[in-house]
Amino acid sequence: MSLQKHAFSVISAYLVTFIANLLIFQFMPVGWLSLGIVTLISVIANAIEAPGVLAPQQRVFWGVIGIAGVLAAQLVGSWLEMFLFKMPQTNSQIHQQLSSMTTNPWYFLAIGLAIPILEELAFRKVLFGNLVNVTGVFGGALIASLLFALTQPGGHWLSATLVGLVLAYDYRHTGAISTAIIAHVGALWVVWLYYIAHAL
Repeated sequence: MSLQKHAFSVISAYLVTFIANLLIFQFMPVGWLSLGIVTLISVIANAIEAPGVLAPQQRVFWGVIGIAGVLAAQLVGSWLEMFLFKMPQTNSQIHQQLSSMTTNPWYFLAIGLAIPILEELAFRKVLFGNLVNVTGVFGGALIASLLFALTQPGGHWLSATLVGLVLAYDYRHTGAISTAIIAHVGALWVVWLYYIAHAL
């Protein structure tokens, strides 16, 4: 099946999960059932890869390289936001995520796995993948990255846009969304481990 045929189901799954992350946990206790639903949607929503993508070992290699790229983009973006817009660097969101996982480890499945997977399917595979034919590679990457940045909490849109561009490059370079997923999830976990290590 083509990417266009999967676009609606992937975007719908992302929106359901995004809204669930905002609303469902207000009414439903964060536990195996609610987080299991979110994770299941992310797995079902995965569209079929195009033929001719790189071998699995190469995808993992570029995913690991992408982790470094995402972390570098976050650092450069944070510096630019501080220099250009006088935005203070805040760690409150990371501390909130870590404290939520301490309270309920199941929350890790949602914010550490399911949401990043769905974001890559929605913003890189569907939006970027379809926009490339209309706006070109850079235009598609920029539009998808700006839309990605708008969904990120904290108001750090410049950092999130740069991260989105790195992830779009990873996807375009390898032809496999799994590479961008590895980079996104891996960078998130590295940041968490950094803060956990410095909190001890």
